[in-house]
Amino acid sequence: MPGSMNEKSWPKNNSDVCIRCATCMAVCPVSRVTPLFPGPKQAGPGAQRFRKGNDPSVEEWIDLCIGCHLCDLACPSGVPIAELNLLAKAKYLDEKGRPLRDWLLTHTYRFSGPASFLSTIANLLLKNRVIRWIADALLKIDQRRQLPVYESPTFRQWFKEHPSEGSKKIAYFYGCFINTNEVDVGKATVQVLEANGFEVYLPPQECCGLPVLGSGNFKEARKMALKNVSSFLKTIRSGIEIVFSSTSCGHMIKHDYGQLLNIPESEKVAEHFFDLFEFLRNLKEEGTLNTRFKELPLKAAYFAPCHLRSLGIGLPVLEILRLIPRLELENIEADCCGLGGTFGFKKEKYEISQEIGKDLREAIDRIKPKVVLTDCEGCRIQIRHLTGLKVQHPIQILREALTEPKE
Repeated sequence: MPGSMNEKSWPKNNSDVCIRCATCMAVCPVSRVTPLFPGPKQAGPGAQRFRKGNDPSVEEWIDLCIGCHLCDLACPSGVPIAELNLLAKAKYLDEKGRPLRDWLLTHTYRFSGPASFLSTIANLLLKNRVIRWIADALLKIDQRRQLPVYESPTFRQWFKEHPSEGSKKIAYFYGCFINTNEVDVGKATVQVLEANGFEVYLPPQECCGLPVLGSGNFKEARKMALKNVSSFLKTIRSGIEIVFSSTSCGHMIKHDYGQLLNIPESEKVAEHFFDLFEFLRNLKEEGTLNTRFKELPLKAAYFAPCHLRSLGIGLPVLEILRLIPRLELENIEADCCGLGGTFGFKKEKYEISQEIGKDLREAIDRIKPKVVLTDCEGCRIQIRHLTGLKVQHPIQILREALTEPKE
């Protein structure tokens, strides 16, 4: 089976330390909105039988886990519940099979290059009501969900024509989505780093593998991870640190490469792999951050993605952006946005995704911002869908505030 991985290579997790306190149940965004999912305690520690022996997996509700990791953050016993859930999902999908729809949603990197090159045609097709109806009817990709548009040139093409200069070097993992769908986020990242004296370098890189891992395809995710770690180690050994602008990609590389996929030397990569605003906060603490900001009279709201919280680095975006004069920035008190990567695009899960995001939408409505900021591309997609507001990566606001960003 394409996603299967030898059971001996699965991460070893002791589910017996679960004290059945049900704290994870209280924070689970899925079980909160639907009785179809019994919750992370039952799906993870309580369903360890899915990963033992030859017993078949028969509970289809395991595929409703959204992979937010909030259960891990809440567990007082340190049980890696999200990992147990993913192992159960992998076994279930290996046995039941993965539909073509799921392959298409998790392998967009394979056709994003041609789609970007033909972006005018591709975007017309993606927005066409007939095409979306067909995708809904045949593939079960919900037609109410607006599909991301493609941009041309790609970020990597732009970077080739952009001479980067600086007294120090920094590497940038930009990710698939930035390369073809949100090019300006990549541009802003490069320009802010250059404004802080860095020459930006793009190491050879594959998709981080999170979409395929989220569908329980350990084998393919591991192939991607091995290529990335090999490339990143060369960069690190040359004395260059690496930053990422997507918290989902960053969490995958810093956490899942070692903990779930057992990639050799992935821990060394994690030590030198930094969230973009974590890196900028480090510069601030060293006294080297470029803080020559102009006034930015703007009311903004910031949403911290689940994967950022799981990284355990605090909220560096707030620490940096609150240095900008006249920028009114409020932190949004809400949990998971509900998109869950490809989860919210699937017809049978669309309503669950929307119901999870209801609290976030209401929290944003109370703040009444002009723009919403978040580090995760999935969260940006969902918040635009929920509110109709302008949604940006925080680095785009930071670039706007710099007095002399390099064009």
